Amino acid sequence: MECYVLGQVKVIVGGVPVDLGGPRQQLIVAGLLFHAGRAVTVPDLVQLVWDDDPPATARNQLQTAVYRIRRLLGADGASLQTDPAGYRITLPEDRLDLTRFQALLQRARAATDPEIAAVHYRAALDEWRDTPFAGLPGSMVARWRDSLAEQRWATVEEWAETLLDLRRPREVVERLAPLVAGDPLRERLTGVLMAALHREGRQAEALQLFQRTVVALREELGVDPGPRLRELHLEVLRGTGPAGAGGPPTASALPRVARLRGRVQETDRLLRAAHGVYRVIVVDGMAGVGKSAFAVSAAEALREEYPDAQLFVDLQGHSEGAPVAPVDALGLLLAQLGEPPQRIPDDLPGRQVLWRQALTGRRAVVVVDNVAGAEQVRPLLPPADAACVVLVTSRTRIGPIDGAFLLSLEPLPVGDAVSVLRDAIGDRVDAEPAAAAEVVELCGRLPLAVRLIAHRLQHRPRWSVSAMVGRLRAADPPPIAVSAEGHSVAAAFDVSYRQLSGLEQRCFRLLGLHPAGEFEVWPVAALAEVPVPVARELLDRLVEVHLLQEDQPGHYRLHDLMREFAGTLVTGAERPAALTRLLDYYLHTAATVNAHLELRPQDAPSFPADAFTRPFAGVREGGARDGGAREGLAWMRSAWPALVALADDAHRAGAHRHAVQLHRILWRFANKEGRSAVAERLGRQAIASARVLGDDELIAQACKWHAGTMLRLSRPAESVEYLREAAAHYAAAGVTGQLGAVAVNLGVVCRVTGRLDESLAHLRTAETACRASGDISSRLRGVAETGAVQLRLGRPEQARLALREAVISMHQLGATMQVSLAWAASEFGRVHLALGHPRLALLLLRRALRVNIDAGNVSGAAETLSSVGRAHAALGDLDEALRCQLEACQQVQHLTDPHFELGIRNDLGTTLTLLGRTDEAIAEHDRALLLTAQTGQQYEQARAHTGIADALRRAGRDDAGERADARALFRACGLSDAAATQASEPPQQPVLLDHRH
Repeated sequence: MECYVLGQVKVIVGGVPVDLGGPRQQLIVAGLLFHAGRAVTVPDLVQLVWDDDPPATARNQLQTAVYRIRRLLGADGASLQTDPAGYRITLPEDRLDLTRFQALLQRARAATDPEIAAVHYRAALDEWRDTPFAGLPGSMVARWRDSLAEQRWATVEEWAETLLDLRRPREVVERLAPLVAGDPLRERLTGVLMAALHREGRQAEALQLFQRTVVALREELGVDPGPRLRELHLEVLRGTGPAGAGGPPTASALPRVARLRGRVQETDRLLRAAHGVYRVIVVDGMAGVGKSAFAVSAAEALREEYPDAQLFVDLQGHSEGAPVAPVDALGLLLAQLGEPPQRIPDDLPGRQVLWRQALTGRRAVVVVDNVAGAEQVRPLLPPADAACVVLVTSRTRIGPIDGAFLLSLEPLPVGDAVSVLRDAIGDRVDAEPAAAAEVVELCGRLPLAVRLIAHRLQHRPRWSVSAMVGRLRAADPPPIAVSAEGHSVAAAFDVSYRQLSGLEQRCFRLLGLHPAGEFEVWPVAALAEVPVPVARELLDRLVEVHLLQEDQPGHYRLHDLMREFAGTLVTGAERPAALTRLLDYYLHTAATVNAHLELRPQDAPSFPADAFTRPFAGVREGGARDGGAREGLAWMRSAWPALVALADDAHRAGAHRHAVQLHRILWRFANKEGRSAVAERLGRQAIASARVLGDDELIAQACKWHAGTMLRLSRPAESVEYLREAAAHYAAAGVTGQLGAVAVNLGVVCRVTGRLDESLAHLRTAETACRASGDISSRLRGVAETGAVQLRLGRPEQARLALREAVISMHQLGATMQVSLAWAASEFGRVHLALGHPRLALLLLRRALRVNIDAGNVSGAAETLSSVGRAHAALGDLDEALRCQLEACQQVQHLTDPHFELGIRNDLGTTLTLLGRTDEAIAEHDRALLLTAQTGQQYEQARAHTGIADALRRAGRDDAGERADARALFRACGLSDAAATQASEPPQQPVLLDHRH
C-alpha cells in the first residue's frame, strides 16, 4: 500500500488508486496518515471531521466510516487497527510520502558532507506534489497544512544555503526566484536568493529584490527587514563577499602593481621577519625606488597566512597637500573592512577602538603607504596580540616604532634595473648592453623612471637604446627634488611627457592640481575643460604611457612623485581658472547629492543650469532622490578626502567664496555621518574666508552652520555665540528672512541644554519672524520644537496639538521636509506615550522609525527605536522593550555625539528597573549622568536621577536623595512644582502581557 498526503490524499493498493469516498472518510484517512504509527483518539477524529459542531451520533458515524475504510483497503485493511485510545494506521516508513520526506530531511541535517546533504534535501523536496491535504476542509487540517508548509520552507532554505556553500548559486536562483515572487515576506528565503544573485554577479537584481521586500514588509506587516537581510543588503552595496558565507567577509584593497624585479634578498628578509616575531615592518627609501610595489607584492605573498583582509592606505606623507590624518586613515581602513559609515566614530580614540574590534578574529595584512613620520602611523597599529602584520613605507627614516623591523630599499642594481628594461623591449637590450646600462643609470636605477623609458622604447621599435641615451642626456627637466646619485628622475618623466600631444600634456600637468591621489573621469573633464568621452580617452592614453595608473576600472591613481612633477609644469596663467573649474565641479556635484538633506531647500546653493556635475542614477533633476541615490552617498564618502582638501586649498588660495560654499554643502553630510571634528575646522576656515570677503550674508551663513557643529560637539555656549553673530550679520545684510531660522536654532540649543522657558521664548520669536517672512519650513520646524518643549514641560496636550500640526504640514510638503519630519514624527509618538495611549504611540513611533530610516538618520532612528521600546514597556512587553533599547544603544555607541546616547541609556535603565534588574539599571543611569557632564543636558540629567531613584525603590533602598535631586533639576529646566514632582515620581507598573499571544 502506497499513501500520499503531500498533495491530494491518495491511497494506492496493488497499483490501483482507492476511491476513499466522501470528505468525511477522506478526513479520517488524512488524520490517521498524518499521525501514522500513533493512535488518534476518537474525540480528535470527531473534531477533525466536524470541527466544534459534531452531531449526537458522531461516534457511531465515525465507527461506520472506519469500517468502510477497512473494506476499501482490502487485504491492507489490517494496517488500520483499533486502539484503546482510538485508531492507528501502521505503515513502513517508505510507504508514506510524509514519513519519507521527514526521514530524508533528518538525513540531510545529519550529513557532514554538504554534497550528500544537498542530495537528501533535493530528494525530500521531490516528495511534495502540491498543497498538503489539498481540497480537504476544517480548522485542524488547516493547522496541519500550515505546519507542513513551514517544514517545507525550512527545507528549501536549508537546501539553498547548502548549495551556496557548494558554490552553486545558479541552481539557487533558478529554484528560489519563483518561490520568493510567490511569497515575498519570507526574509530568510529572500536573503538566500539575494546572496545567490550577489555571487552570480547580479548585484542590480539583488538590490531590486531587497527593495521589493522592503516595500512588501512595510505594506503588509508594517515592519522593516531584519538585521540579517540588512547586512546582506550592505554586503551587496559594498561588493564584499562571498555573500551569505559565515564569518567576516574577506576584504582585499591592494592596488595592482608592476611585476617586481630584483629585491630577492629584501623580500626574503621581510618574509622572515613577518614569519618571526615582527608584526610591524617599516620599508624606507627614496621616491621612485619601488617601496609601494615592494610592500604590495610582499602583502600578496603573505595572503595565504593572512587570508581575511589585505588592506591598503596611502597617507600622502610627501604630497604637496596635507598628509592624511590618522583619524581619516582609520576611516578608510574601517570602510575597507566593510564597516558601515554610521558605525565609524568621528574621533580618533573611537575609531581606534572600533579598528581593534574589527580586527578581532581576522588574520590581516595592512599596507600603510607613504608615511611622513611615526606619529602618523602609530595610531593605526593593531593591538600587539592581533593576528596582523603591518607594512609601512616612507621616503625617510621615520621615528622609532616599538618592535618594528626596519628595511631600507636602495636603487636597483644595474642588472635588475636592466631586467626591468628587458621585460619591455627584449633582445634590444642584449644588442646594446652598454647603452642599456647607461639608460638605467640616467634613470637613477629607480624602477618608476626605468618603466617609463621602457614604455617609450617598447612603442618605438625602430629607436635604438643608444638614441634614448642621447635624449635623456639632452633633456632639460624642470626642477624636481628627487634624484638618485646626481641624476634627476625628472629627465625620465620628461621624455614620456614630451611624447604626448598638446592636449594630453595639458591634461597631465593639470592633474597636478588635484588634491587626492585617486579620482574618476569627471573631475579630469572639469580640469581639462573637455567632454567626458575626450577626458576618458586622455586618461587611457596616460595609463598607456605609465604616467597614470588605473587600479580599478574608472578609478585612476597618480603617483605622488608624478603629481609633484605634473604640478611643476602648470603655468601661472592656467592655474587659477583650472582650480576654479575643479572647485566648481566638486561643489556642484556635492550639492546635487546633498539636496535631500536640506532643512530649508530654498536656501540650497544655486548654480547655473548647465553646471558640470557627475551624473548619478539615483539623483533626479532638482535633487529629488529615489532608491538608487545610494550611489551618490557612496560618491560623497569616497570623495570626502578630496572635498575636504579642496576646501582647505580654496581657503589658502584665496578662493574664499568656494571655501564658504563647500563648508555649507559639507556640513550636513558631516553632521549625518559623524565627521564633526573635520566640520569644525572647515567651519572656522569658512568664517575666516567670509570675513575676508566682507560679505555679511556669507558670514552669517557660515556662523549659523558652524553653530550646529558646536552643538554636535557638546559646546552649546559657543553654539549660542555663533547663532547670535549670525543674526547680527543677517540683520546687517538686510536678510531678515533668515532670522526666524536662527531663532529656531536658538530654541533647539536651549531645549537640548534644558533651558525650556528660554527655548519657548526663542520659538515665539521664530514664529513671528517666520510668518512675517513667509518662511514655511522654518516655521514648521519651530512648531515641532515648541511641541517637544511643551512635552518636556509636562504639558502633553499642548504638545500634541503643536506636533500634530507640524507633522501633517511637513508630510504635505513631501521630500523637502523629510529630515525634519523624521524628528517631528518621533516626538509625536512620544507625546501619545505621555498621554497614556501606548498602542497609538507604538503605531506612530513605528511609522516615525521608517521615516528616520528612509532619511538615513542613524541617530534619529536609534532614538525612535528606543521610544518604540518604551511603548512596548507601557504595554507590558518588557522583553521586546529591552530588545529595542539594547539595539538602539548598539546603533549609537560609535557616534561621536554623546547627547544621542543619553536618552536611550535612561530608557534602557527604566526598562531594566521594571524587569527587576536594578543594579544594571543604576549602571545605565550612571552612564547617562557621566555623559550629561559632557553635554550639559540638564533635562536628561534629571531623568537619570529619577531613574536611579526608581531602581533604588524597586530594590527596597532609600530613594529620597535622588528623588530630591531630580525634582530640583526639573524645576531648574522650567517645570512647575507640580510638573517637576510628577516627572520625578516613579512610573506606573505596566500590565504584563502573555508573551505567547
